[in-house]
Amino acid sequence: MRDRLLAAEKVKAIDWRDGALHLLDQRALPSRETWVACTTVADVAQAIRNMTVRGAPAIGISAAYGLVLAARKRIAEGGDWQAAWEEDYALLADSRPTAANLFWALKRMRDRLDRVKKHADPLAVLEAEAIAIHESDREANLVMAQLG
Repeated sequence: MRDRLLAAEKVKAIDWRDGALHLLDQRALPSRETWVACTTVADVAQAIRNMTVRGAPAIGISAAYGLVLAARKRIAEGGDWQAAWEEDYALLADSRPTAANLFWALKRMRDRLDRVKKHADPLAVLEAEAIAIHESDREANLVMAQLG
């Protein structure tokens, strides 16, 4: 069982690092291991749309990180960044209109943004929420690996 747990911890299809979302291209499997770097919300929406990322939890996790990328860009642009962020939210929602986990993750991110304290850094809060969504899925997968 320990070997199964160690193997489960090594399997990764989503990696958030260096300010970008890296997705294991599901279209290339099993013959090739190819990673796609998403640095914009449009990249993430395209990855969801074209099936680079597959599976309900992975789609939701990707969308959450997509909203982090969107917030980073919109905050840097200044002005009413939240109104522009809502356009990015809609872009992600349109990327796979039948994916329940997509809408669950988008709503969770919006709800978290709505609860941001006045002096808190909204980008840091959104990034922490996306990481929490991702970590929760990782933990659930490890439990499944334990149970076999």
